[in-house]
Amino acid sequence: MKKIKIAYISTTGLDVFPLITALEELETEKGDVAEVILRSKDDLADPKTMDDFMSFAVGSDLAILSLHGGKAILGSFDEIAGRLRDANVPMYAQDTSKLDPELMSISTVGRDVHTSIFRYLAYGGKDNSKNLLLYCLNQFLGTSYEVGEPKRPPWEGIYHPDFGYIATLDEYFRKNYKEGRPTIGLWFYSGFWQADNLRFVDSLIREIERRDANVIPVFLYSLKDVELGTKGAEWVIDNYFMKDGQPVIDALISTLMFSLTMKPRDEEKLFDKPFFERLGVPVIKAILTYNTEEEWRESFQGLNPMDVSMSIAMPEFDGMLIAVPVAAKKMTETDTLTGAKLTRFEPIDERVRKIVSLTLNWAKLRHISNQEKRVAIIFHNYPPRNDRIGTAFGLDSPVSVYNILRDLEGEGYGLESLPESGQVLIESMISRVTNDRRWSSPEMMAEKAIDLVPAEQYRKWFEELPGAIQEKMVMSWGEPPGELFVHQGELIIPGISNGNIFIGLQPPRGFLENPEAIYHSPDLPIPHHYYAYYRWIRDVFRADLVMHIGKHGSLEWLPGKSVGLSESCFPDIAISDLPNIYPYIINNPGEGTQAKRRSYCCIIDHLIPVMHNADIYDEMAQIEVMLHDYTHAASEDPAKLPTQRKMIWEKVCEAKLDHDLETDEETAFSDFDSFLERLHGYLHEIADTQIRDGLHIFGEPPEGSRLEEFLVALTRLKNGKVPSLREALVHLQGFDYDHLLECRGKLLDGERSGGHIIEEVHELSLKIMKRFHEAGFSVDDIPSVLLEIVGRTDPDVEAVLRYIGMTLVPNIASTTNELTNTLVACRGGFVPPGPSGAPTRGMADILPTGRNFYSVDPLAIPSQAAWKVGIAQAEALLDRYLKEEGKYPENVGIIVWGTPIMRTKGDDVAEILYLMGVRPVWEPRSGRVTGLELIPLQDLNRPRIDVTLRISGFFRDAFPNIVTLLDEAVELVASLREPPESNYLARHVAEEIAEKVGQGIDFEKAKEEACYRIFGCRPGAYGAGVCDAIDSKNWKDEHDLAEIYITWGGYAYGKKNYGITVPEQFRRRLGQLDLTVKNEDSREWDMLDGDDFYSFHGGMIAAVKSIKGELPKSYCGDSSDPERVKIRNTVEETKHIFRARILNPKWIESMKRHGYKGAGDMSRMVDIAFGWDATAEVLEDWMYEELANRYALDEKMQEWLKDVNPHALLNISERLLEAIDRNMWNATDEMKQKLREVYLEIEGMIEDDSA
Repeated sequence: MKKIKIAYISTTGLDVFPLITALEELETEKGDVAEVILRSKDDLADPKTMDDFMSFAVGSDLAILSLHGGKAILGSFDEIAGRLRDANVPMYAQDTSKLDPELMSISTVGRDVHTSIFRYLAYGGKDNSKNLLLYCLNQFLGTSYEVGEPKRPPWEGIYHPDFGYIATLDEYFRKNYKEGRPTIGLWFYSGFWQADNLRFVDSLIREIERRDANVIPVFLYSLKDVELGTKGAEWVIDNYFMKDGQPVIDALISTLMFSLTMKPRDEEKLFDKPFFERLGVPVIKAILTYNTEEEWRESFQGLNPMDVSMSIAMPEFDGMLIAVPVAAKKMTETDTLTGAKLTRFEPIDERVRKIVSLTLNWAKLRHISNQEKRVAIIFHNYPPRNDRIGTAFGLDSPVSVYNILRDLEGEGYGLESLPESGQVLIESMISRVTNDRRWSSPEMMAEKAIDLVPAEQYRKWFEELPGAIQEKMVMSWGEPPGELFVHQGELIIPGISNGNIFIGLQPPRGFLENPEAIYHSPDLPIPHHYYAYYRWIRDVFRADLVMHIGKHGSLEWLPGKSVGLSESCFPDIAISDLPNIYPYIINNPGEGTQAKRRSYCCIIDHLIPVMHNADIYDEMAQIEVMLHDYTHAASEDPAKLPTQRKMIWEKVCEAKLDHDLETDEETAFSDFDSFLERLHGYLHEIADTQIRDGLHIFGEPPEGSRLEEFLVALTRLKNGKVPSLREALVHLQGFDYDHLLECRGKLLDGERSGGHIIEEVHELSLKIMKRFHEAGFSVDDIPSVLLEIVGRTDPDVEAVLRYIGMTLVPNIASTTNELTNTLVACRGGFVPPGPSGAPTRGMADILPTGRNFYSVDPLAIPSQAAWKVGIAQAEALLDRYLKEEGKYPENVGIIVWGTPIMRTKGDDVAEILYLMGVRPVWEPRSGRVTGLELIPLQDLNRPRIDVTLRISGFFRDAFPNIVTLLDEAVELVASLREPPESNYLARHVAEEIAEKVGQGIDFEKAKEEACYRIFGCRPGAYGAGVCDAIDSKNWKDEHDLAEIYITWGGYAYGKKNYGITVPEQFRRRLGQLDLTVKNEDSREWDMLDGDDFYSFHGGMIAAVKSIKGELPKSYCGDSSDPERVKIRNTVEETKHIFRARILNPKWIESMKRHGYKGAGDMSRMVDIAFGWDATAEVLEDWMYEELANRYALDEKMQEWLKDVNPHALLNISERLLEAIDRNMWNATDEMKQKLREVYLEIEGMIEDDSA
């Protein structure tokens, strides 16, 4: 009797059970005719298992590699395929869902055999598995068994544990549908049905029905395949979840993986109108984790990298709302026939209840009348001061909420009255109770509160929490209800009500209320008041939905798992099962993605503020005129030049521009023409910097001249295949754009410098845009517009204008969708997905806004385009240091955040790899990174650099695969035997190993510690802590800030480590740094726009100074134009921002248009400038003086601030006085007195108003 030996690899496990059953039947019917050894990809990660499997495989008759997701899913594929080829073992390798030409070409069985095996496997089930074995016996051993053809199973259908398989919706409705109840759709892979792996499905069905709702559970094969006979997801939507073109479900729970409607690599839509938009109901993503439940519960990471990619990142491309894991892998036994570990997905009961409750609440929105619907709108409020209500980057949040309220009223929501304006709304909130406790006694706060939560009620809520959570909260905040926002045992609820609308403030996170925790508790639990506030919203106010307004709050950053949250994670505890709608700026995909994944929200992305050129002003504008006169005099009246030189120099000193240019009178006058060229170039660079024109107002597209300026900004760089408008116009005038940039200050045609020509081209762009606007952006009028303004036509310029007229203008006009789709979400509709990023970085195609944005496939980071930018960033950094120091830096510290990685698809990751002399290896078809390879030293032409990373918490959460990739790069470079002067990393690792071994540390342990290069937050925590210390004023000097920085960031991450506590290793690395750097990829924001910038990068600089006794070299990379990367040191960048934006009347006036919110953002800007100086010593006295004169002492500014936001004036004056008191600013006594007078006056005014 012939017996076939088959080595079988399964990446899904869904084919295991049918195969085992088939083997058992075959043994009964035919005897011992088949030996199958079956292993999963996870099994093969173990070296011994891999060796044992391959020992069998190389002597087998056939190897089957069934790869769900293709070759890239199995990391050891090349090794396995190579060994099978060497042993002449016939090999079948194929994707489980579609014929992959590459895998077919790699397979060594014939094409007909390959196709037959594919059909048996793809059709699945016991009968096909048995016939597959008989077929293989005939093909490879020459037997003549009777073999059945591959039999198509039902690919689509309804399954219910009480009824089994049902073919049609009508038949199912006759058996199991009750009128008047919400109906939930549920779909899952047909493979689970075929393998009877349905326990999690049954659990979801039972829970939905227990909650008095209908459920339509559908199995399917998600792709349409004519050859296989599968109808695909769209057909299932139309035939099981819709009837007569209308949905029969109120929400859909999806357990499917990957994207169903897009190709994530190129973001190409697979359907003209994706079927989820036609269905029009929320789609809630239920996660199946390949971890066991125990692994998931014990893990701070929550989900593994493959889960994150397949079950979160890629479904986000479809607009799904990410929820929680509902099932985990469980090994039930080891099969005696195949040696396979039998695994099933077992339900996680509490998470099943959670997702069903969340889904039903979304479904409920479709059944409640708008008049009855109760909405909670939450303003962020950090720091918790009265000048900062409505924290939201780039958004006029008070006016935006006014717009939302206006539209809610128009839709029949139960408002008592619409406030007169956003300003009035904020003033009414401040007149009640806020998070700023400085101005009211507890008695007064209790009197003004919208409600009080009795201690007894809160204790009941508190006792519902898991025991471990209760212990943590009591340890940090005392027995419930604690002391924060408590009066006579009752918890105070700030906010105002307006009919069925509650408008509140997100509660304080707790660090500023418990400042000592900053030094030791990065994962500080939420205060009792925080939990009580959200429970009050849910259970007392009885909100049907909650809106969090703008980037960003604290909810999504609370301690807990990175992703795939449990009931013991604080974001999950706070948001509970409330539908969460979150307006969010489109250029911050990272932090918005965190909100999606950790607060289960539906993002409604909003437009960035209009961008326009900074231009020059005040003394700089006067100097520019003087430079023009000087140029004229040089050719017409040289005798005037000495006098003009003196006048120019005096004006330069008056404007403190000699500080920017780091020059003195002697140096300047030694070669005055060279000095003027530098000065002229610098002024033009400032003038040509893009800055924000005020703030965006939700739902309002820019109009008039602001629209024209925005269109010019959006087309300044090329957008995909659409040329750059600026470069096209420069070329039209006969110049090379890069040459003009290099010669900004140099005269090129006798009178005009490169900067002048660029300025003229910019003005020309605005003139064209104005005329095009007047023509209604009609593409038919493009030739006449160009002839009128330019005097000639040009194909590239015409291409840009067509793009503007046909794409950008309609997309910008669709900014109104921000409000439209907010209302869609409020009624339980589907908000369509859309891309995210920085529109002015050549990404204008991401518009329009008003969509639920997605980000990137983490497995495709870095992209090949990002690799080029990363190389440019690294070379710019090294060239700058080499020029200044005459040698390469040995140790570089880099701040790595997740948001820039998402926007750029990995520029920073590419830079880090290139600095180490390593490049990614990409899988050609998918663009995914499959490994690393060394760049030979002769190609690198420089040493390999030792790089230390401080990663953000979000980077850790979103890119666990990249953490592993970077750690592998460190190990690879550290293991090389190269000259020590050519490999700094290997040299440093070897030195540290020797040192540690000499101290008695085990060699392997010493090697592991010596290779730590990736440091981040404590598992479950976020941030760097430094900004919290500075905001709370709980610090003395850089040594305090260094200790906080090391405490918060002293956790090592890598392939084998997840947040190991190693503060002394982190301290050691920081003490070795030669330079620090953080890159910015757009001018849509800058380092003075948020406290995390100075907390992470400034904190690193302060820590290095504390350890080494001197400031390190510190740099800011600028890849806002990816083709022309720049590098500035941190002081230069600060001055650049001060000149272009902070001191610019153009920016100041644009912010004043926004009243309270504009003033609050100005106030925060002063905080952030102060924070940068406290950490990195970047401000000079003249910069403080300018801040004081423009923002605190100017009479018109004072009057405006007193009118719109007196608390902002209080904070500005207070912060400037703090700078004086800490000897950061050597101010005159007169200046100090003036600021003190302002502070005391405004403090008294606020106290009177509060009383």
